[in-house]
Amino acid sequence: MVLAFCIADAYHDDKLAAIDAGSSVSALEEWTYYDLEESTKAIQNLVDTYLSRNYFNPLVEAEIKGIKFDFLKCLDLYHSKDLNKLAKRMVEYPHETYKSSLHNYYRDLNRNK
Repeated sequence: MVLAFCIADAYHDDKLAAIDAGSSVSALEEWTYYDLEESTKAIQNLVDTYLSRNYFNPLVEAEIKGIKFDFLKCLDLYHSKDLNKLAKRMVEYPHETYKSSLHNYYRDLNRNK
């Protein structure tokens, strides 16, 4: 979810990319257990931190002016210890999803009949 959030933020000027990534975030929110209220701000802060990094490469800049490597920054965020720490703090049930919990709930409900 954080990767899609980062991509949506990084490519907000590209409407289709931002809409696609943003829609993915919305879909993933429906399936994940985490503290939605507290995590939104923490995720935005982490995304802002990674997207503000300077990945300047003079060899590439000579060929492509103004390149920012935003996708690479999002991948670095996705694989970061920072995100791992945040996930451990925000995700209430790391081995469960909303979908699996519903499945287990209805399975157990039917067993008790």
